[in-house]
Amino acid sequence: MMTDKLQCIFNPIEFRDKIGESIIIRLYNPDKDRNKLIEMYANFDPGDRCLGLPPLTREGIERWIDYLSKNGYNIVAEHNGKIVGHVAIVPLENRRDVELDIFVLRPYQNRGIGQELLRNAINFCKQLGFRGIMITTQCSNLRAKRLFKKFGFITIDSDLDECYMFLKL
Repeated sequence: MMTDKLQCIFNPIEFRDKIGESIIIRLYNPDKDRNKLIEMYANFDPGDRCLGLPPLTREGIERWIDYLSKNGYNIVAEHNGKIVGHVAIVPLENRRDVELDIFVLRPYQNRGIGQELLRNAINFCKQLGFRGIMITTQCSNLRAKRLFKKFGFITIDSDLDECYMFLKL
């Protein structure tokens, strides 16, 4: 879903993370970034997987990345030419709300990259005219839940494993 209109809505930003390294937050470009994003997920720590994502196999990762590219919007965090974080935004059936998934490679966690990705994704969703953002995470993922609450997400439902959070835009 990469178009010139989206490039006008989403201007890349560069910021310094908590350890002073330069990180670029920008729209994903499937022609240039597909292999880099697949590589990020191929190196993803299995302990950081959430609710079966990212897929474990390279073939599964490739199919998932292609699905996200075809059906949604994607924002990446880049450090020295390497993709280190990713936000996937996929419109729900009602087309007024989106589902959001966010992942940051373990060596880049706790550096403010996830916050910057989420802040930019929320602003992007507002500019696209979406009404709200749905996130599903594991109930045991306290760090993710704290991050989402910091940005105004509220828990709308939960069971033993999954916590459903929503942000009205």
